[in-house]
Amino acid sequence: MEANLFSLVDQTDRNRIFAWGMEVIEEETTNAITYRRDPDTGKTFIGQHASAESALNRYGRRVPLALVWDYEDRDFEDQPA
Repeated sequence: MEANLFSLVDQTDRNRIFAWGMEVIEEETTNAITYRRDPDTGKTFIGQHASAESALNRYGRRVPLALVWDYEDRDFEDQPA
């Protein structure tokens, strides 16, 4: 089993984090979970997704987000939604 941490960040301001997540790969199965606290309401949201990319696709429809892996150098190009 392998687990990789990621963030979904604002495409224009990388310091604005929309959600944190962890993608878990086990043999041929991939799953991801995301954690987000709404800044306006303080409400906590936890999501389950098929992968980090599917989480990006889901949330990236509402706001322009980029996927940043924790192990990547923050100066590398992000994967946009």
